[in-house]
Amino acid sequence: MKCISLLFLLFFLSVVSHAKVPSIFVKFFSNTEENEVQDNAIDMQDYSVTEDELTKLRIEYIKNQILKKLRLKEKPTIAGGDLPKPVKEYEQLLPPQDMGLESSYSDDFYGKTTQAIVFPYADEARCSRTIRFPSACLPFQMPNDIHSSEVSTAELWFHKESDMLDEHNQTFVISEVTHWDARRSFQKTTPIAIQETSLTEGWLRVDVSYVVKTWLGYQNSPLHAINVACKTCGMDKMQSPISFKSDSKPFLVIYTHSQQRRSYTHRRQKRSSNCGEGINECCRESLYISFADIGWDDWIIQPEGYNAYFCRGSCTTAAAMTLSASEHNSILQKVMYGKGRRREIPPEFTPCCAANRFQPLQLVFRDTNKTVTTKLLTNMIVDTCGCM
Repeated sequence: MKCISLLFLLFFLSVVSHAKVPSIFVKFFSNTEENEVQDNAIDMQDYSVTEDELTKLRIEYIKNQILKKLRLKEKPTIAGGDLPKPVKEYEQLLPPQDMGLESSYSDDFYGKTTQAIVFPYADEARCSRTIRFPSACLPFQMPNDIHSSEVSTAELWFHKESDMLDEHNQTFVISEVTHWDARRSFQKTTPIAIQETSLTEGWLRVDVSYVVKTWLGYQNSPLHAINVACKTCGMDKMQSPISFKSDSKPFLVIYTHSQQRRSYTHRRQKRSSNCGEGINECCRESLYISFADIGWDDWIIQPEGYNAYFCRGSCTTAAAMTLSASEHNSILQKVMYGKGRRREIPPEFTPCCAANRFQPLQLVFRDTNKTVTTKLLTNMIVDTCGCM
């Protein structure tokens, strides 16, 4: 007996507002009173659902869940533009998530921000009217979903350009650009860090945690700026000592405590419940979601896709009830197969094969042209199935 009820289909149709639902569902679930008048007994076999149609419904449901967890009504529209090399390679910024571990944020519906990469708004804009050294101004707009208390560290990444005096160590002074007055008429710079390097050309990282926490704590203005000046460079003072090319433009990385606090616990080895040839009992079936195939690869950076899985199979046999790892199994087994029940009498209800444990999905995406966000979405990967 297939455990696909009308409630299950109604649930999908109510959640997936943009799904292309087969015409048979529209016909069946609309004009209820008219249908009852015309024919009170509907032959459900005339409205059978193919496996391809179910797969499309599952994918639409997953798409809807991702958007909801990201607090988006629709996928963002991203203009063209290459990302800096460290962001594209990404492993330099964040170690890959161990999918064999289980997140402690299992009860949170909305995605938890673990990292935000912010790009400057005005490339090569000057922070000061009086320019004494080669410098560059980097205005940043802070994310509105991160509070100062959630920030663990923050780093400024910039790509140093080559200079005629690179045979000696170069000295960079990184300063915060603010104003003395509320009208922002008189500008001032406050040094944040001094970075000495023997690097002739390449990426430099500077800790700017304190100033970023201050910005997020007092968001009287969402736009802030950092000035990067090279005090020892021999280039013209009107030149920028750092690169603004598309693959080497500067950016700000904000790490949150959510990333550090992701206390994962190793799960005990469980009996394999994956579906396979000849398996009819409740099991976990593969369902790979390719973000390129659904047209989302323009804003989702990582992963390229993931296996969401789903549950299928029979729950009418004692073997299915025994193999499925559900906390309700003992009660169901007593009701269906307990002592005193006559074997020839079928049970009054049939449990469904459903997911009873999930794993999180780590998603790296572009929500605007100036921000790349990493969020941990809970309950996005079916881990185990059971008879419920």
